[in-house]
Amino acid sequence: MRDEDVTTPRWPQVQWDPVGEDSPGVAPAQPQHDARHEASVAAPSEPEGFVYDAEGNAYPVFAGHVYDAEGNAHPLASLAGIVHPGPAPAAHAEEHFDRFAEVDPGAQWGFGEGEEHASRSARRERRSGGRGRSAAALLVSLALVGVGAFAVWKLVGPIFDNAPAVTAGPQDFPGPGSGAVEVVVSPGDTGAAIGRTLAEAGVVASVEAFTRAYAANPDAVGIQHGTYAMLLEMNAAEAVERLLDRANRVELRVTIPEGYTVAQILKTAAARSQIPLAELEAAAEDPHALGVPEEAQAQLEGWLFAATYTVEPGDTAVDLLSAMVGETRRVLERLEVPVEDWEEVLNKASLVEREIKRDEDRAKAARVIENRLAKGMTLGIDATIAYGLGKSGLELTVSDLESDHPYNTRKHTGLPPTPIGSPRVESIEAVLAPAEGDWEYWVTIDLHTGETVFSETYAEHLEHKKLFEQWLAENTEG
Repeated sequence: MRDEDVTTPRWPQVQWDPVGEDSPGVAPAQPQHDARHEASVAAPSEPEGFVYDAEGNAYPVFAGHVYDAEGNAHPLASLAGIVHPGPAPAAHAEEHFDRFAEVDPGAQWGFGEGEEHASRSARRERRSGGRGRSAAALLVSLALVGVGAFAVWKLVGPIFDNAPAVTAGPQDFPGPGSGAVEVVVSPGDTGAAIGRTLAEAGVVASVEAFTRAYAANPDAVGIQHGTYAMLLEMNAAEAVERLLDRANRVELRVTIPEGYTVAQILKTAAARSQIPLAELEAAAEDPHALGVPEEAQAQLEGWLFAATYTVEPGDTAVDLLSAMVGETRRVLERLEVPVEDWEEVLNKASLVEREIKRDEDRAKAARVIENRLAKGMTLGIDATIAYGLGKSGLELTVSDLESDHPYNTRKHTGLPPTPIGSPRVESIEAVLAPAEGDWEYWVTIDLHTGETVFSETYAEHLEHKKLFEQWLAENTEG
């Protein structure tokens, strides 16, 4: 039955019977159990009890709530008020629901005529040798018609006399299953919705079997949306466990390194996500559609956050790139950067990212950028020149340093036209909180460790450059 077909739940009256063997209304010293029942209803999480409907179907009770066939929880107290209950049980040390105890319809529910009915019950117990007390249950079914409600009461005789202790449950496969099929759990799916998906795919035998297994497993609420590799004809409880195992999710992981450019990111994403490069390039042509703010330029550089992304079957180029832009926005919002400053912060952070390797040096580099901009000096960052020429910084020639293009920060003052890569969080944080100092220069003197030295004067800077030249001579073949 689909959710939209359900109008009003049809529930049995809840009957918690504390009556013991010795006297009415007095709880036995220990709960009375049927050994056959104990052996046959082991579950991942032991229910507090069960509620039965008129057809003999059992519904588990957990934490004061009874779960219907659709996996929905109903407070036990609300069900107990459907019809008028019998007299309150006497106080006892531990309340226990014995669903196998015989219920006296005359005393509890108004059936029969008091003592006369009680005598019949006593005679019946003597004939059965006491077996009826642990083998009969009163089942009451409530039907709601129109705007009025009336109760339909049904008395079921001894259904467990010389029979298996558990009423047959919904149809379920024995498992473990075979073959393979992929199923999709959508965001917001309830246990019943997941059960329908699995039943339609042939993974479980019925929606009811899955929803009961779902209700019996306290971890089931942790099932995440996504695509899962399942088996056909699985036992419902095993299907729940399989959905809880992340290893069964069908997904690809795309890791974007810090400092990558848009061109590098698109190639990496295409290689690892199976999304064609042409589709990624087409999606990148409309940055605002991917989430880049209208206040920013219509370009994507710097907006694709460096992180690991999960790509599932059916994800598109727009889905993946939008997730990257969305992550950049979340980082800027978390750091409380005003929207109008987002692009400038990303631009400066990209310079720090491409030039500095060690985290402890990032705030100093951010201060150098601020000091030089404040004095109207050119930034003189070779990484911007390499970006403009589409080269590695180690491939730059003397003529490259003299080239005239917008990204040559040796010739042009101010920031480059756009960021030159995707910065990490630490680079963004450095830009937001530069170190205090009068530095105007830096040079990395060890390309392996990233050791960088800072200086306040050009003369100091030239001495530090000699250290780099010495390292280069010692670590370059030929």
